[in-house]
Amino acid sequence: MEGVVAAAALDDPAQAAAAVLALAAAVGPASLDRTALAEAALRSAEQGADPEGACDALEALGPDALTGDHARRLAALADGDARVVRSGLEDRVIRQDDALRNRARVLLTACPAPAAP
Repeated sequence: MEGVVAAAALDDPAQAAAAVLALAAAVGPASLDRTALAEAALRSAEQGADPEGACDALEALGPDALTGDHARRLAALADGDARVVRSGLEDRVIRQDDALRNRARVLLTACPAPAAP
């Protein structure tokens, strides 16, 4: 039953980041499928559901959890044109979005260099 609840939470962008953090804290990131969990957290950030929590989750999983595709998508969040934070008061949205972009850049600097094709 717990696995079903965890899977449902990971599939819900609004809950995914919190679920990843809870799993990492309860089980420890070393014994988890960190790549799959990074995917769920990143999807949460991309959809604007919980971008700050997603960064917390990605940080908890560690940079080795990110694939080259994840790193590219994180770079798009860090340097893309579109706002990630989409709701709230305008000045607050701008500050939150800028903070997310800066946090994504920091996470990217810790990522291992992708292997050459």
